[in-house]
Amino acid sequence: MMKNTKRGIGAAMLAGGCVALLTLTACSSTQAGEAQGSTVAEDCVPVHEFPTLKEGVLNVAAMNAAPKFHALSDNGPFEGIDAALLSEFAAENCLEVKFKPMTGAAAQLDLSEGKSDIFGGLILKTPARAEIFGQAEGYILYETLGLTSAKGDAYATIDSLQGKKIGTLSGSYYVEPLKAAYGADAIEEYQSDANAFEDLKAGRIDAVAWQSIQGFNFTDRDDDYVTVIVGDEKKYPELTVLLENNWPHTKGVPELTAAIDDYYKRAKADGTVERVLKENNINPEAADLYINGR
Repeated sequence: MMKNTKRGIGAAMLAGGCVALLTLTACSSTQAGEAQGSTVAEDCVPVHEFPTLKEGVLNVAAMNAAPKFHALSDNGPFEGIDAALLSEFAAENCLEVKFKPMTGAAAQLDLSEGKSDIFGGLILKTPARAEIFGQAEGYILYETLGLTSAKGDAYATIDSLQGKKIGTLSGSYYVEPLKAAYGADAIEEYQSDANAFEDLKAGRIDAVAWQSIQGFNFTDRDDDYVTVIVGDEKKYPELTVLLENNWPHTKGVPELTAAIDDYYKRAKADGTVERVLKENNINPEAADLYINGR
């Protein structure tokens, strides 16, 4: 790995107010919605210093799934919650951000093979991922299971889906708990959220079980379908537990882990996270759960 050696280490705030509310241009002109390839200002002073694969660049393998992260092409525009938050994190550390949009399974592989620094797109923390990747001690948002189905069905509990065909995203935390609850034959895995929702609308599956924020992304735009956040069901603790989202990253780089943890604390405390959720049209009830938990 090459080390990011831009001027200064561990400054409490960036010169020129780079930290404040996604004012990225003071340190980097790479923003969500713009093409990559911009330069970092010569007088930029990083909040933290940590090694990256390429000096001056933060390589992000990003799961391409709105509203968490969305790219119309490999060159952008880049939109969504993590497009904004990761851009701010890179900017305050005087790094250009290079987003590589792909499926979640491909992004995990990309990071595990040492081709990226961070896996973005609001990724759930799990013990299995901790064995392979670095994970922040803190979190940026909570998340829990959402069930997406036709409004006339509106499945709201785990048991209500027994005997049904259920879709989920391949490589996600929920795959194995769903198979344990319903049997492997009942679970259909998809590489993209769009394909899962298309099969739901076509009647090939009865519901999609996934992160609730993914379900709301589709059902908020389609009055015929609904996403229900599943409650804390003691019978199915692995499926209904409140999980934490973070950015898995290169294992064994404590400086990067510390920088992520510090950013999470400040972004939650100063209202950045709340503002970004609102900008991405997350409904207030869901936003409250994502920020504050149950």
